[in-house]
Amino acid sequence: MTKRHRFAVQRFITVTLMAFAIASASQESVYPLDNGQNIDFDDISGKWVVIGYWASWCGPCREEIRILNEIHRHRTKHNVIVLGLNFDGVKGEELASQKAVFGSEFPDLLADPRERWDEPRPDFIPRTIVVDPQGELSAVIVGSTTRKEILEKITR
Repeated sequence: MTKRHRFAVQRFITVTLMAFAIASASQESVYPLDNGQNIDFDDISGKWVVIGYWASWCGPCREEIRILNEIHRHRTKHNVIVLGLNFDGVKGEELASQKAVFGSEFPDLLADPRERWDEPRPDFIPRTIVVDPQGELSAVIVGSTTRKEILEKITR
């Protein structure tokens, strides 16, 4: 093998490893929650996951949080994990304060997992993402929704 050929092979391996590292980083599976726990989308124990994007300035989000609270209270019955995600990226005490005003009873993600499913940043909220028990994106509901619509998405 010539020196030039060896260099080309080494370069190919380096580029391949870098591409793999970048792909792995964008496919992060473990995400922190505001309650100090984590969720691992590669190991969600066969449950559906419903993620509601919300913000303090979003009027319709108040109603959606009420609906998501109801589903969260009956999460065992529906085999679902309900999570919120503050659209503005608010964290810490400010997040806790906003959740208290809205009456949110379920944990919030502290990082946005949407890239996992090649989803663009929402340009409209509320937005609800439904992830199936295998960790794959199952549905995206844009705008206001109902309890019935969400339950239909997780019971099919």
